[in-house]
Amino acid sequence: MRISLITAMFLLFSVFSLLSGCSISYSGGKSSDSISASSDSISDSSSSDDDEEAESTANAYGEDIAAATKRYALYQAEREQFMQAISNIARNHGIADWEQKKLTYTAMGRGLKQAGINEQVIGELAYFSSLAGSDDYSLVLAGYHQS
Repeated sequence: MRISLITAMFLLFSVFSLLSGCSISYSGGKSSDSISASSDSISDSSSSDDDEEAESTANAYGEDIAAATKRYALYQAEREQFMQAISNIARNHGIADWEQKKLTYTAMGRGLKQAGINEQVIGELAYFSSLAGSDDYSLVLAGYHQS
């Protein structure tokens, strides 16, 4: 029985691959443990950086909303102008659906307080009259009282 050159090479390659695979698998496992531990450490530190950045971004967004609300209340701007200003601020902060963010409404409440608007008058302002009785209006009042 004669083995062809191709078959012999295939057998040698298979044996070599099996032997190498065991060695690589073992040392690779140790390396992956080390890499995994390192990436866990990096992940922990970057997640705290991400949290700080998210908080900073949220604070900037809230401050911008409060300032726009203050201008709206002081200058008695039209409802549509106010909504457009809020939409622009949200877009600039990467927020697609500002009407779903609680921070939007609490920041509006802070802006109303900064403008010196009496709490009883809030519901008479065009935009806020449309919110009366809703959860969003409650958030506005909560933001107003936080200030």
